[in-house]
Order: sequence, then structure tokens, then C-alpha cells
Amino acid sequence: MHNPTLIPSAIALLVLLLLALLLVKKGKIGRLSAFLLVIIPLAAGNGFWFGWIYPQQKQQQLQAAKIADAQDLLAATPPYRTIRQQQPALYKQINDQFVAAVRAGTEPTKALGQLRPMVAELLNQRTGRADDDSIISYMRLSVSQMQNLRQQSGELCFKFLFPQIRGGVNSEEVLPQALLQQDRQQMDALLRGSEGPEKPVDIAQARQSLQSIVRKLYDKWGSDLQLLNSPTDSRVEPEKMCDMTIDLYSAVLALPGKQSANVLRMMLSAEAG
Repeated sequence: MHNPTLIPSAIALLVLLLLALLLVKKGKIGRLSAFLLVIIPLAAGNGFWFGWIYPQQKQQQLQAAKIADAQDLLAATPPYRTIRQQQPALYKQINDQFVAAVRAGTEPTKALGQLRPMVAELLNQRTGRADDDSIISYMRLSVSQMQNLRQQSGELCFKFLFPQIRGGVNSEEVLPQALLQQDRQQMDALLRGSEGPEKPVDIAQARQSLQSIVRKLYDKWGSDLQLLNSPTDSRVEPEKMCDMTIDLYSAVLALPGKQSANVLRMMLSAEAG
């Protein structure tokens, strides 16, 4: 890389040499003094350059390269590449948050995991416009994620389901790579499959289907099932809340395709609202 201080440094050295020669020629100083007149500033300047300025510049260059690589990763990763095309303003917010995390020392892959709540909020807004296959596939994967986290810890699963209560989880840190890859692909598919108008929801049929499911689940869970509507209740047990949620969504996904998608749209639009 071109050193912007090279030419000024060469000029300064030349001026010092000419000054030293002139002073020697006029008998003002001896050769040793002339030598010191040149070498001391030269040594001090090099010491300052290599001891302070150069390391600072090198660190800035490395940091800039790291940020650029991280931004390339973000732009190439689904669903962020789709968000960049569909909603540039939101992508800028995501990019700014991502860069701030990387600049603060967070590894890019972990910083990606911190972005998921922003994407999840967007997905909730878009579920009403998503096609049946996209919304069903996305929720099947969500249930798989719940089940994986439940096997690890009821608390992890609860944080995943109710991030507004206990801070959520960084999916990059707690989920296996296979599920993470599927998660990115399914989120991307839902975004690409939800660019049209809002899909009609048959509220009456959705409520009827959901009530039928709730009656069956009540036989298993009893009055505890009501806690799904009150996750902040002091009686809440993370493990049980996770298990009931898995049972609820699994039952909805077991319905015929269009019926299942209709119920999911009603449920998720209520959550988004």
C-alpha cells in the first residue's frame, strides 16, 4: 500500500542534509554535529512512525477489512439478501446493528444470530401475505427448533418463545448448524413468497378449528392451558409452557394444508398485532 508520508519524509530528510552541509561548509558545526543533526530527527521520526502511527493505521486497516468481510457475509446470507432487495431501509438498520456488533468485537456469525429478532418481527408482519406452503414449512421448522431447545433446556425453549419476557436466545449459539441452515432458507422462502396482497382469512373457520384443538389439549393439560395467554403469570413453568406450545402448533400443523394455513395466519397475525 502507498505510504502517504513517504514523499514528505524524503523532503524533510533532504532539507536536513542540505542544512547540515551548509552549516559544515560555513564552519558553524563539525561533521559529528552535522551527523547528529540529521540522524537524531530521523531516528525520532522513525521511532514515532513505527512505534505509534503505523500500528494505529495497520489496526484501522485490519478493522476496515474485517467489517467489509462481515458486510459481504451479511449481504450473501439468506434472508438478509432478500431483505436488501425488498426493503432497503430495513436492511440499512440491520446492517448498522450488525456492523456495530462486529466493531465491538462480536464474531460475525454470532452477530448474525443477534439480528434474528428483527427478522422475526418482519416475518410476523408478512405471514398474512405468505402462500400456504411457505407459512406451513416455516412453522414446521419453528416446532423443530422448539423441540431441539426443549431437549436442551426448558428455560432455553421458553426464552425462544417469549423473548420479550426473558431476553430471547442467540440461535447461532444454541441451535445445530442443520437447523440454522434450514431456518435461514425457510425465512428467505417466506419473504419471497409474501410479496403479494394479504391472503383472505376465514376467521370463523379458523376459530372453530382452533377451538376443536384446544378442547383436545384441555384433556391433557387442563386449566394450565390458559397460561399460554399469560406467559408472565407467576404460576408459569418454562418446561410446561414449552410443551404446551409444541402440542398446540403440532396439532394445528396436523390439519389439512389450507385449513392449517388459515389457522396459522389468524394466530400469527394476532401475535403481530
